[in-house]
Amino acid sequence: MVQSFKPSAEPGSNDRIAQTIEVEVDDEDDQYELLEGEREIVDDSNNNDDDDNDNDDDEDGTYSITSTRSQFTIQPVYENGRRYCNDTYFMPNDDAEQTRLNIVHQAFLMLLDGELTKAPAPNGPSRILDIGTGPGDWAVEMGEMYPNAEIIATDISVFDAGPGIIGLPNVHFQLDDAEEEWTYHEPFDLIHFRCLTGAFRNWDGVYRQAFKHLRAGGYIEVAESEPDFESFIAPELKSDSYYNILASAMRSAADATDFPRGRDHLRSSSLTAVGFVDVRTYDITVPVGTWPDDPKQRTLGKMILIVFLEGLEARSLRQLTATGNWTAEGVRDICEKARLEIAVSKGASVTVRFMTGRKPMSHAPHRLRRQLQIQKLVDEMKKSELQ
Repeated sequence: MVQSFKPSAEPGSNDRIAQTIEVEVDDEDDQYELLEGEREIVDDSNNNDDDDNDNDDDEDGTYSITSTRSQFTIQPVYENGRRYCNDTYFMPNDDAEQTRLNIVHQAFLMLLDGELTKAPAPNGPSRILDIGTGPGDWAVEMGEMYPNAEIIATDISVFDAGPGIIGLPNVHFQLDDAEEEWTYHEPFDLIHFRCLTGAFRNWDGVYRQAFKHLRAGGYIEVAESEPDFESFIAPELKSDSYYNILASAMRSAADATDFPRGRDHLRSSSLTAVGFVDVRTYDITVPVGTWPDDPKQRTLGKMILIVFLEGLEARSLRQLTATGNWTAEGVRDICEKARLEIAVSKGASVTVRFMTGRKPMSHAPHRLRRQLQIQKLVDEMKKSELQ
């Protein structure tokens, strides 16, 4: 059922009113404690950084949202039994995909032992931006966990049971394309991206806008669990397996449309190049399947397996049929054969990567920098008096 959303300006700010749907709805070091089975990769090129030196429903299923800039209308597109938000984006936004993304969210919660981010959590009143929010699970839980934070969740599509039906006054959903110019007037303390491989043509441009719209000292987090050739390991799969044939075809189709599906955007240099410092990446290897002996790992592996198998068709159907070299029946056939291979493959795993970075304090207003310097001196004096 298509939900009807009431358009509303975001309360208490001069942010972009266009394309907005109002939802009626501790210590930094501790944030970096590594979990079991996790390894951290630190970009040594910026570890010596000093803050002061840091350089109503229509019958046809159309959503209509009035804004101050234009009429933003979403006409769902139905292809080969799947629903998409527009004519170009390759991932569906139907009930099956929403269920898959709900499971993805639960898997991330298990990976982080119930936490929602690897970046330092904001203290007190703050602003958080969730790009590509999908069904909005992460944004909603952040709103519940941090009631003093204002959460802006954006996406190019609306899921039927997305954040618009959750009664959280501090969570707001906006229809927006992150590759277009961001027009927010107030900075954010945290900007979050998750599972958006293949979503953008130009990640560098998106990162530059994120840097611009962060408060000095604010953090960016980019997380990815979707497999690629390097992150997915299946010892029992042969090079000519159905999965490898499918994966190769998917990568070629993605490259042809200029929406790269690899993990180049998850290199620390991608963030340092636009000005971020304290860039850290964390790789967590998780099982795909129920082969582990450890109960927690077996549960996690089962969740990842479901996400993986259901994602094969979701990630490949539109892009492969768009090439003209594949029929929908052909895609579904090879997806089913790949599913059977992966389901019985023991020892399969995928690497989930988290990457965080901080906007340096050198970008803060001069008065704020001086206040921080004075506060630092005061704290040092108090510390020396106690010794």
